[in-house]
Amino acid sequence: MVKVRMNTADVAAEVKCLRRLIGMRCSNVYDLSPKTYVFKLMNSSGVTESGESEKVLLLMESGVRLHTTDYLRDKSNTPSGFTLKLRKHIRTRRLEDVRQLGYDRIVLFQFGLGANAHYVLLELYAQGNILLTDSDFMVMTLLRSHRDDDKGLAIMSRHRYPVEICRVFKRTTTKKLQAALMSSAKTDKNEGVEDNEQGNDGSDALQQKQGNRKNIKATDSTKKMNDGVRAKSPTLKVVLGEALGYGPALSEHIILDAGLVPNTKIGKGFELEGEMLHSLIEAVKQFDDWLEGVILGEKVPEGYILMQQNALSKKDSSMCNNGASEKMYDEFCPLLLNQFKSRDFMKFETFDAALDEFYSKIESQRSEQQQKAKESTAMQKLNKIRTDQENRVVTLKQEVEHCIKMAELIEYNLEDVDAAILAVRVALANGMSWEDLARMVKEEKRSGNPVAGLIDKLHLERNCMTLLLSNNLDEMDDDEKTQPVDKVW
Repeated sequence: MVKVRMNTADVAAEVKCLRRLIGMRCSNVYDLSPKTYVFKLMNSSGVTESGESEKVLLLMESGVRLHTTDYLRDKSNTPSGFTLKLRKHIRTRRLEDVRQLGYDRIVLFQFGLGANAHYVLLELYAQGNILLTDSDFMVMTLLRSHRDDDKGLAIMSRHRYPVEICRVFKRTTTKKLQAALMSSAKTDKNEGVEDNEQGNDGSDALQQKQGNRKNIKATDSTKKMNDGVRAKSPTLKVVLGEALGYGPALSEHIILDAGLVPNTKIGKGFELEGEMLHSLIEAVKQFDDWLEGVILGEKVPEGYILMQQNALSKKDSSMCNNGASEKMYDEFCPLLLNQFKSRDFMKFETFDAALDEFYSKIESQRSEQQQKAKESTAMQKLNKIRTDQENRVVTLKQEVEHCIKMAELIEYNLEDVDAAILAVRVALANGMSWEDLARMVKEEKRSGNPVAGLIDKLHLERNCMTLLLSNNLDEMDDDEKTQPVDKVW
């Protein structure tokens, strides 16, 4: 599945890349969608090759991403209320600081100094959020209001944003790592003991009620319970990710760097000692050094984009053999993780450039898919209309052919048709009722009157009648002359 959200290391690396924007002024703010905003920053002192002031477009998407972009995007024609609020308070203000709050996925942008300062906070976790606060972190406007009564937090307008609760970066110590592993093993052991006690109590009850044969079944059920507990035991990757707060991908990288298996079950009797523990501690220390260098150092981290190869159908496999298969972006990272080193990747000078390329490509692919879906829908409608029109044309042609045939039959039997019409008209002119006329036609048919034999049915209420006519021309052979007659009205 394509990676969409940024983890702790991604946020730290991107913040380091964005610190080059400090000193630029906010020229304007645009909204691309209810959750995506673009900040136009300008540097009057920096001049480009064309002689114009340096311009940078900073893109923020609540809960998802943060990066500068070189690609133009369609903005909303009418700015939202949130956009107007941002323009009112930070337009023309100088960007004074960009930093990550602790090592949480929260990025702070400071516009202005002192009591006139305003902060834009971007939350990149859970459902995400973008907030505008004053110099005392009092929320002036925000995208999403929510509260957590258990923790006593209220992220709402006219409430202070709790910056002090953000986790502060601290290097992982040996004691902290051992305590996390031991607590996880103890928790799993206690759960296993409770399940065993329940199983034993159940087996004792079965012994009293059902005898030795039922004891075998109770023992089997207890064994299944133990197997279930063992299957529910957390893995080393999960435990390390929760202990360090880095997430599963980074914890897997650290475990592989230590030469261990990420999916190792931490259950009853699990102990990590000696050389294995030392290797894991060294791997954690090495990653902490890299993260500390990103947060406090001067070096701007590089960026990597990992590729995925789409599963091709048998029809496309021959095309793939002739040429290189199309590769699509799958993952981005500021550090080439150990689990991804065997995959194809693209390297960028900065992580910010990698993010811009990744998300822009994803957006273009999404827009292409939407365009193809629209074209497919339009083609389906067009085909449906074309089929309907073709069916109508066929029906009209059949009606035309039928009318031509009826006309030809009337011409071929013109004298008989005139005689039948004249007979009906004379009867009606003499004042004969419709019922008497229909009765007379039946009687004349029985007596063998040829004119009455042509009349199939009278439709006097519509001023018409149905005649039985055939195409009896002189040049017709005997077989054609014996063909059934057609009804003409």
